[in-house]
This record gives sequence, structure tokens and C-alpha cells, in this order.
Amino acid sequence: MENRNKKRLLGVLCLAVIAIILAGCTATPDDSGRNQAGSGATVEGPFPMRTTPPPQEPTDTVAPIITPDPGATAGGTASLSPWGIATPNPSGFVTPTATWGGGVISLTVSPSITPEPTSSVLKLGANGPAVRSLQQRLKDLRYYTGSVDGDFGKGTESALKAFQSRNKLTVDGIAGRATLNRLNSSNALPPTPTPKPTPRYTPTPRPTATPRVNPNLYLKVGMSGSDVRKMQERLIQLGYLSGNASARFDAVTEQAVYAFQRRNVSYADGIAGPMTLEKLYSSSARGTSSSAGVIGMTLERGVKDPAAVRRLQQKLKDLRYYTGAIDGDFGVSTEAAVRAFQAANGLRVDGKAGDSTMQRLFSSNAIGAGSGTQPTAPGNATPIPFYVDVTPNPQGGYVTLREGNSGTLVRNLQQAMKDQGYFRLTVDGLYGVGTTEAVREFQRRKGLSQDGVAGPATQRILFEGNYPAGS
Repeated sequence: MENRNKKRLLGVLCLAVIAIILAGCTATPDDSGRNQAGSGATVEGPFPMRTTPPPQEPTDTVAPIITPDPGATAGGTASLSPWGIATPNPSGFVTPTATWGGGVISLTVSPSITPEPTSSVLKLGANGPAVRSLQQRLKDLRYYTGSVDGDFGKGTESALKAFQSRNKLTVDGIAGRATLNRLNSSNALPPTPTPKPTPRYTPTPRPTATPRVNPNLYLKVGMSGSDVRKMQERLIQLGYLSGNASARFDAVTEQAVYAFQRRNVSYADGIAGPMTLEKLYSSSARGTSSSAGVIGMTLERGVKDPAAVRRLQQKLKDLRYYTGAIDGDFGVSTEAAVRAFQAANGLRVDGKAGDSTMQRLFSSNAIGAGSGTQPTAPGNATPIPFYVDVTPNPQGGYVTLREGNSGTLVRNLQQAMKDQGYFRLTVDGLYGVGTTEAVREFQRRKGLSQDGVAGPATQRILFEGNYPAGS
């Protein structure tokens, strides 16, 4: 009897415990906690539970609500945890959710939905494989010339804008859906081809009015008159002469006739006969870019005739008197070369290229520099009656050398000048006109006073090198 009473008491206690448990599971959630945590917040109670969120409108990222199966009960097919909460289905298609209400479990089925992928937009600052593919496609279409490095920089943006402009897209330098679709399609247009430049038409020079040629006329050196003037004007037009027609058939004009004949007729004798003159005045006469010389004018410092000066400089360079640039500027170096040529060829040394200098310069008798002949005193220049031998300074300093000196010191000076390209005559130890002109040219190049006298400053720079001003 006592054992039976104990069993009844134990059963009552069990029922009480179950009632307490059931009362805790159906307790109303705290509204304040819901407001703070939002829908689906954890409810405080004996056992942590998540409240059922209120129904919401379906979106692209929220699973649609499926009506629970009314036949699902606590003893149904849902897999329950030890606390009575349904375990999610590992398949990913059905997610059971335990809802306690009178002991009935409702199952909410959440189908697996893959969101629609969004297209990427490539613009300045982007990088990676997508940019590399973009660059390669632009390069294939000849819009992009840089390296395919996957870095969307200014070069890529500029190429993309060119593509958009050519294909009538929005020119913003951003590769969006429309741009990428057109870029990767077979309809993508390449750049507009650059038109080839139209070659410039160079008209043939019109021939001059052909004068009546006397079949018995033969123009040669020493003659003068209107026939010579007309011939010179035509030779100047064709480039064989430079300057102004002088109406005098001199040595320079003869060289021009030689040059014309060698290029236009079957013989060359320097005499302009009927056959030469007929070809000279014809429309088929061939010109030249290398003049035989300058006539009818004097070239000197400050003259403004670049073409004539260039021909003078070239001839002086051919004879090894001039080492500067063929620039058409009659400057100090050109004047010094003319002086050296005049001294070596027995002409008046004035640095001016007049008729006599030009005729000798362009003749076959012109003496080149370094021919081994010491020039004599030209024209009205005072000849050097004798040379004074100069000995070295016993104290070891430089001895001033000038025109009229001779000896070992002069020889050493000439050799140093020759090694540096200033002295073009024979190293003979005689300080003559040629040596003076060479010293002047050296002084001009080094920024010294151009007096032609080799003093201590000139020799120090010549033998030892340049020094700062005032040293």
C-alpha cells in the first residue's frame, strides 16, 4: 500500500514537470526584445528558441514561404534534435523548421535558389584577368598598343574611348554591358584607316625663252658681252653657277660649262658652241645641285647669300682649308680659311672672296693646304726679309712667338697646331702668313684675342688644355 502511494506521488510530480515544460515552450515572447533584435530574434526562456518571423513579400534573395504540411506532427518524419528542434536537411532543398503550438510541428520548405549573376563593369583603376582580356581584344582590333598587363590605366581608357566613338557607343571610357557585347562581337569596327598622303607634285621648271643661237658662235674664256651674260644666267638657273651674271667668261664660268657638258652632251671642252648652247636653252637640259662656283659678287663677312657661301665653304673644305660646318654663314672661320687659301696661292690676303680669289679657287691650278709650299708674301703685303731664330726661355716659361720668328719653338708650335687641325701647311719652323692665320683661327675657337701672336696664354691652352677665364 505504501509503495503504491509513492508511485502515485511520483507520477503527479512527473506530470507537473511536463506541464511546466509545456508552459515554458508556449510562453509569449518579450515584445521589447523583439523590437530590439528584429524578426527571428532569440526568445529568452528555459530553452533558447527563435521566433517565427512574420510573412514578407518574396524577393530575389528570400526563399518563398511554403504552406506547412498539416500532417506533420511531433511523431512525424522530421528529424528532431534532443531538444525537439528540427535538424536541417543536408540536401539543401528542404529546411524543416520546428514551430511549437499545441505539440504540432510545422515544416517550412525552402527551395535552393541561385541568384542571377550581375555583369562586371571595368573602368580606370581596375585590374585582373578581365582587364587583360579587354586589353587583348582592343589590341587585336588595333585600338590598343600598350602591354597586356591587366592594369586598366590611361592608355586602356583612351583605347576604349576610341573604340566606343568608332562604334557609336557612349564615349565614357567604361566597359559596361553594351560596350563589352559590341567589343566581343563579330560586328566590332576597327579604327578608321589613315589615308595615305598624296605625293606632292613637283612641276618641271619651265625653260627660259630660247634665244636664237648663232651657228658660228663659240663662247670661251676671255670673251664678254650679252651672249655670255645670257649663258651665265641659264647656268645659274640650272644650278651650275651661283651669284650674279657678270657678262665675263672667266675661269669659274668655264668650270660651269664643263660641268654642264659632262651631264648633258657627249663631250666636254669648256667651250660653249652651238650644240652646247642649244642643249643649254632647251627644256630637256638637266640641272645640278653642286655649283661650280660663284661669279659676279664678292663674298665677305656679313654677306647674305647662304647658297653662295655654302659653295665657297665646300670648295675650301675640299682643298683642306676649312674644317667647319657647311652652314652658309660667312663667319670668322670662313674668313680665316679664305685668308689661308689666298696666302698659299699668292693672292692678296684680305679674307674677301672676290673675282680673282674665286677664279683661282675653282680652277684646276688651285693649291690645296699642306702642299708643302710655303706661301710668299701676297700682293702689296710687306714681304718677310728674313726670319729671327728664337731660343727657349732659360727659366722654362713660354716665349712669345710672332710672324718673322723661326726655330725649334716655332716648329713645335706648328706641329701642335697641325695635330689639332689648325695648321695645314708644311711644318718648317718658319712663322709666316700661314702660321699667323692658323694661330688666329685657334684663338677664335678658344675665345682669345685674335691677333695671330702666340703668347703665353695661347701656348698654354695649345699645349696644356683649356683653363678657366682669369686663371
